[in-house]
Amino acid sequence: MKKSASTSVIIFAIYMVLMLTILKKAPELFIGFAVISAALFLFSMIVRNSIYFKPYFTSKYNVLTSKILHQMQFDLPKDILFEKMKEVLTEAGFKVRHADKAAGILFATSSISFCSWGENIYVDITENNGTSKVDFCSACFFGIVSWGRNEKNYERMMETFENSLII
Repeated sequence: MKKSASTSVIIFAIYMVLMLTILKKAPELFIGFAVISAALFLFSMIVRNSIYFKPYFTSKYNVLTSKILHQMQFDLPKDILFEKMKEVLTEAGFKVRHADKAAGILFATSSISFCSWGENIYVDITENNGTSKVDFCSACFFGIVSWGRNEKNYERMMETFENSLII
């Protein structure tokens, strides 16, 4: 699920060359691509804050969103870890939009910055024999390249989590 930065930059460069070529030879086709891109951006912006569109943002077929996935194991029960992760997401500066304790699902968003339109953060917690598995996914809501924001979101969440355990 993780794309390398160099792959994303190459895809972006190919896209730009293609768009410039189309602009010179068929300006109406370029306008069509621009309208489609704008429509996809607006759609993503409208549905960004809804947990129901998680499959759209995390799909491997959605090439318009850069995403990363990390899995961690903890020797904590799901109920305790869920509350801790919810607290950590808030302390790390994310806005928790959806929390379902029974299902072990957390959904948060980051704010818009100079480098990004913002990211959607998905945390799924499952328990098996007293240990809990956490699936963390950070997905740019619109952007082929995350410019390191997805990794920084993970690092910020984990750093906040570790600091919250220090007495």
